[in-house]
Amino acid sequence: MYVTPETLAMHLAVLREHFTFVHLDEWLDAKAAGRELPRHACAITFDDGWRDNYDHAFPMLRQAQVPATIYLVSDLVGTSYSFWPNTLARLLASGEQAVMARARALLGELPATQGALDTAQIDAIIGRCKSRSDAEMHSLVAEIASVASTAAPGVRDLMSWEEIDEMQRSGLVRFGSHTRRHTRLSKLPAGAQMDDEVRGSRDALTPRLHGQPRTFCYPNGDVSGIALEAVRQNYSGAVTTRRGWNDPLSDIHALKRVGVHEDVASIRSAFLARLAGVG
Repeated sequence: MYVTPETLAMHLAVLREHFTFVHLDEWLDAKAAGRELPRHACAITFDDGWRDNYDHAFPMLRQAQVPATIYLVSDLVGTSYSFWPNTLARLLASGEQAVMARARALLGELPATQGALDTAQIDAIIGRCKSRSDAEMHSLVAEIASVASTAAPGVRDLMSWEEIDEMQRSGLVRFGSHTRRHTRLSKLPAGAQMDDEVRGSRDALTPRLHGQPRTFCYPNGDVSGIALEAVRQNYSGAVTTRRGWNDPLSDIHALKRVGVHEDVASIRSAFLARLAGVG
């Protein structure tokens, strides 16, 4: 899921015509205090803490003076870690014969295509793989990568603390928690690991952000009753990947969002349709 800087600039301009931009935590504070809320409020959010949030989104946000929240995976900030879907996508896009053969053996049926797969095919494979646990996928992707003839490029996917500090100093960008290791919480029982991912990520981020992160984002949008209760005990609110709008009666720890990406929102009419729930 991505948009180009040009598409993001268009999105911000269109949103300004129809909405009042807000920091999500300020909207939650106003709701909790019973203060009047904007009739049409819009909170911009980004998941994972990608480096391109700093390189491309931040200049656009600053130019348009639009507030946003970015959700960080506390233990991965500033590391060379690559999420398994990204590593797998790079491998499948290589088209290398040994890689494709190993992927087919480990992941099951792949499209009967010679060479590299296209974006739609890779997305479909990754979507199917998300039914497996993160630990299993890390192991499988590592095994597929082991037969590649060349090592993966040394790309830093995630932001550094220095970049985060600069964004935070702007006053436009705030940061929330996205667990410690991007663990899908719906797969976890109540207990130490759930607490570590939910509360532990908050505590790990607090000294680096000079205050506790107020809001949370569920990795992959996966929510369970156990996860919801753990988040409710530690954050003012939380966002899911469930599509839709929110109102004053919405569960503030299971807020809906409208996801956008280039192929469904790169022109104004398509973006408006997406916002309206028909695109």
